[in-house]
Amino acid sequence: MKTINKYLTLFSLMSVALFSCEQPDLSEGRVDQVNGLLNVTISIPGNPAEFYAVKKGPYQEGEEIQVKVPTSDDAPLDVTRLFCSVSLEHNCYVDPPIGGVLDFTEPRSITVVDVQGTRHTNTIRVVPTPPKTRFSKLWSKTNLELGIPSRENTGCAVNDKYVAVQELNGKFFLFDKKTGNLVKTVDAASSWMMKADTDAAGHFVTSRWNIYGAGFMVYVYDDETESHKLLLNYAAGDGCPENMGYEMSVCGDVTKGKSFIYGIAPDNMNIYSWELNDGVLVTPANKPNVLRYGPAKKNWKLAQVQRASIEDNSNHYFSFLHEGSSPEEGGSEFHIFTPDMDITMLNKANTMYKILDFKVFDVEGDRFLVTNEQGYDAWSENVVQVFEITNTGLMELKPEDDGYDKFRLFKSDSVSPCNYNKWGDVSISMEENANGYDIYILASTVGFKTEESVARMYKMTYYRQ
Repeated sequence: MKTINKYLTLFSLMSVALFSCEQPDLSEGRVDQVNGLLNVTISIPGNPAEFYAVKKGPYQEGEEIQVKVPTSDDAPLDVTRLFCSVSLEHNCYVDPPIGGVLDFTEPRSITVVDVQGTRHTNTIRVVPTPPKTRFSKLWSKTNLELGIPSRENTGCAVNDKYVAVQELNGKFFLFDKKTGNLVKTVDAASSWMMKADTDAAGHFVTSRWNIYGAGFMVYVYDDETESHKLLLNYAAGDGCPENMGYEMSVCGDVTKGKSFIYGIAPDNMNIYSWELNDGVLVTPANKPNVLRYGPAKKNWKLAQVQRASIEDNSNHYFSFLHEGSSPEEGGSEFHIFTPDMDITMLNKANTMYKILDFKVFDVEGDRFLVTNEQGYDAWSENVVQVFEITNTGLMELKPEDDGYDKFRLFKSDSVSPCNYNKWGDVSISMEENANGYDIYILASTVGFKTEESVARMYKMTYYRQ
């Protein structure tokens, strides 16, 4: 009975609001019920979804009321065939009434008469709105196609102009971001250069792998002079862990103001970092800040870290891999941890066995996580995924859960390079456009041969909502 009454009441309200031509009993001297229009709803014939005005009423006289309705290339919105309903204050009515299928090619005028008989006129504009994000693949090239002589594209990064590839113990290559075509080849900063990253100002930063006592060295590249400037030299003799530089990241502009360098070694539980000011070390090279990451519980096989900001109380994003004897044992975990070590964990069901690399980035208040992943075996498929983690509570979701499509926004096509070393990178670059942003997502994976090692460029288009 409650359900029946609810629908009868709803029908009565809609009848009064939308279709009634009867005049209400106008009461002189009333000071309420004079706002009239309170909200506007647009719906598409055959689609149960309803789309509300960007701003709720009451509205100013003559104010335009916008309603954003989704559109896409696959299902373009037909603005000539839409339903419109309105919410009104009691004893107010629409004159003339609205109803049926309406054409919103141009804004439509609506007039509401309030309890005192005063007429209020507004316009309703339907704004076809693309989804918040859209993804496309720009290019994919193997090392053989890129002209990199070895299989070891171990360091890849992107900025507003180039894709940079640091070949392990080889050259430093710069390619056009949008085409993947070679622009120039530059000598590397030193021997055993391995990783690459992009700082907040778009500078490429490369680092040396501490193998055979080489030490962990970090340089910033100057494109005008085609030279590399040394930022950090953590020598093997000063206690630099073996294989330090297997992963490296930076936060801030490494040439100006406050910034940070992070280094990680495999078979370890420590996160190493150095603070810089105007490109000069504040933290002594041989006395890094060391954070033992207890939640990992044991030494990791592979790990990546990203500092969220240059603020002292910054959060960190962190991923680590424990290898097991089967796909059911171990695997990668992705954590967000605060300075007080409060941890938010991504449900492991969302990623493949190995997270080779990740990046977190913000766009106008929204936060996204992009991952480069591979399955359990060295030859397993390798994919890129993008998640929206603005609401970290969604990180608990699993693929079969309701609302998952609002959390995982993208999963790429797969490749299957034979990647025994578990080497892979992800890097992003953002460009603002008239409607929002284009985010270029570079993902690279090292294979067993030059025709297997690959770099892929995807574009995420972000539309302001």
